[in-house]
Amino acid sequence: MRARRERPAGSVRAATAAVTVTTAGVLPAYLVGVLWVQLRADLDVGPSRLGLLVAAFFATSAVSALFAGALVRTLGSIRVVRLSGLTAALAMFVVAVAAVDTAVLVAALVVAGWGNGVGQPASNDLIARSVAADRQGLAYGLKQAAIPLSTLLAGVAIPLVAIPLGWRTAFGLGAVLALLVVLSVPGARRMGSAGSSAPPSEAAGPFRRGPLYVLAAGLMLGAGTGNALGSFFVSTAVAGGIAPATAGVLAAVASGMGALARVAAGWLADRVRTRWLLVVAAQMSVGGLSYALLGTGVEALIAVGAVVGYCTGWAWAGLSTYAITRMHHGMAAQATSITQGGMGMGAALGPLAFGAVVSAGSYAVAWTATAALAVVGGLVIVLGRHLLLRDRPGLVAAHRRRAAARA
Repeated sequence: MRARRERPAGSVRAATAAVTVTTAGVLPAYLVGVLWVQLRADLDVGPSRLGLLVAAFFATSAVSALFAGALVRTLGSIRVVRLSGLTAALAMFVVAVAAVDTAVLVAALVVAGWGNGVGQPASNDLIARSVAADRQGLAYGLKQAAIPLSTLLAGVAIPLVAIPLGWRTAFGLGAVLALLVVLSVPGARRMGSAGSSAPPSEAAGPFRRGPLYVLAAGLMLGAGTGNALGSFFVSTAVAGGIAPATAGVLAAVASGMGALARVAAGWLADRVRTRWLLVVAAQMSVGGLSYALLGTGVEALIAVGAVVGYCTGWAWAGLSTYAITRMHHGMAAQATSITQGGMGMGAALGPLAFGAVVSAGSYAVAWTATAALAVVGGLVIVLGRHLLLRDRPGLVAAHRRRAAARA
């Protein structure tokens, strides 16, 4: 009876730690983005430098994520999760007290990017090991919803902190928040190991990097196109005739609905057994169609494209992580370090490429290309899944047994 009572508590603690650390991990990059007006006035951070700052964060995250699996094996997932939050706190503290030019901002975001990169696979591993198998989909959905949450926190910082008290105070409070997150992460004994009971038959087969690199390529395209939506929707809406204030409200509503979609997809994954990577591919493809609407220049279609895009083309992150960890029982950190690296690289390159296309052409051209890349990303996910199942016959057998049982 005692073990049954401890399992839900361990699941809640692990999920909470993953969500809060993920929020703190990406907060430095989003604070720089939303406080750009103040930073531009004090530190001469122009639009091109802002793009480079955000790209530096996500590119560093992508590279460091590739080494997260080895770091988790050495230190353990809980220590790496704490290290991720501590790195975010340090980066924001440095910006608050020592940022006098762009070089300091770049250095701080590189450090923060490293921490975010190792923290994402570590928190994935924490969920896989500590959250009960029938709650992991919801846990991954909540974890990925933390990214829109960090955007919301950064946005709230403008009227409540940055305008009355200054942007340095906003970064200082962000550092305090990240430090509190680190102190709140429980130890291994309080986390429990509810996730270790997941059936090993769902991960039968050797660990192959090749299919994971293919999946990472598809996720890179999906993250690149999704991050372009988050970065350029407001400017696209304004160019299409929507008032700036209305565009901001629409972005907030669409982002909030996207966060709910991530959580809902995770909740559904715990209750329905299906080919979730194919669902991810479908989400990317539908998202591509919605991105095409953004390039029409028609106000109503732009609004529809934003909502549908956030709820499909940029709502698959938790679901993909859930599917990949379920296919790699006991190897969540190693597997997602590869796929997380692809997502990080896409998040870095997507906005840069989109901005370059807009500068050379137009929003219509940029969104058409974005739509095409999203559909290609979905096709690459299908290919990666095929390669993964080919090397893991136990997964195929498990799918056939469940299909026969339903029949």
